Amino acid sequence: MNQNSLIQLINLLNVPKLGPQRVRNLLTHFENGDAVFNASKKELCQRSGINIGLADNIMKYKDFGFGNEQLENAEKKNVKIYSIWDDEYPLLLKKIYDPPVILYTKGQPLKKKEDTVAIVGTRKFTPYGSSMAKSIAKVLNNARITVVSGLARGIDTISHKETVRNQCRTIAVLGSGIDVIYPAENRNLYQDICEKGTVISEFKLGTKPDGTNFPQRNRVISGLSHATVVIEAGHKSGAILTAFSAIDQNRDVFAVPGRATDPQSKGTNRLIRNGAFPLERGKQIIEQIQRRMFNPHQPMQETINLHLSDDERTLLNHLNHQPLHIDDIVSTSGVTLTKTLTLLLGMELKGAVIQLSGKQFVRA
Repeated sequence: MNQNSLIQLINLLNVPKLGPQRVRNLLTHFENGDAVFNASKKELCQRSGINIGLADNIMKYKDFGFGNEQLENAEKKNVKIYSIWDDEYPLLLKKIYDPPVILYTKGQPLKKKEDTVAIVGTRKFTPYGSSMAKSIAKVLNNARITVVSGLARGIDTISHKETVRNQCRTIAVLGSGIDVIYPAENRNLYQDICEKGTVISEFKLGTKPDGTNFPQRNRVISGLSHATVVIEAGHKSGAILTAFSAIDQNRDVFAVPGRATDPQSKGTNRLIRNGAFPLERGKQIIEQIQRRMFNPHQPMQETINLHLSDDERTLLNHLNHQPLHIDDIVSTSGVTLTKTLTLLLGMELKGAVIQLSGKQFVRA
């Protein structure tokens, strides 16, 4: 994405109440951000999710220097910005229902195809939780699987530190701007992560770590990952919300069992009762995600012939690894809604496509 397009994209994201999903939808119909800002109210309201109030917000937007200011500050702070349309944007994250439109990053470049597993858990960990986090991280490090977490106190910090100690790659996802390190005591860890790994935020520069940001951050942690591992979590732990995000994204969830009497294990034990994989050793993760890894550690069987019909293959050509709403699929393919839904159901049963929340579909 060129510089001017990125500036206008940042400006669109700064329009009150518009949000990243609507921005992404607008840019599938308009050539660029300039075209959106120059569109008429009628043209804007013809797009899905845009009502008169939002159209007015777009047309009244005047702070066009904001995007340029963000870009200049990013360059000064050695921050690289990726858009969802960039080739290097992580493929796993692109496949979720509501991927960030832009990512602010520090450290090493992002990779389109990267095998990653998230490790999250309580801030108030026990020696048992600490030991399990280090053990699982080490197994993933030895398998060259990137560890993703949230730089929070507790299990997150332990997982990052163990990976850094093993001189391996880890990704930290922030609930603040990329230039606002939270918690402050992890400033040195932040710098250490940048040596071999990457720090990521979808929030504009200078954003404070408000509580409302963290559920949004959690879905990025799980979205970046083949699977999410929860190590010690109470009933209301944010780690449980990350697990729920993983479930919504059709990703595996592992939970480390704990004693029934430990408050820190209430959440993980509940996850197991509700279907999460009970995790006792790190190798279980690799065994489960093996068939979906970009760089599997064992020889894989030859790709199975899906036996798609001609109509199914034609429709599949209109899908990619970025979620598409059913209305957009019907529009681009020229196939009726009823037939499209029938074909997509058959393709889903054959393992060719995956349905996400909000009537969106991606290639499997």
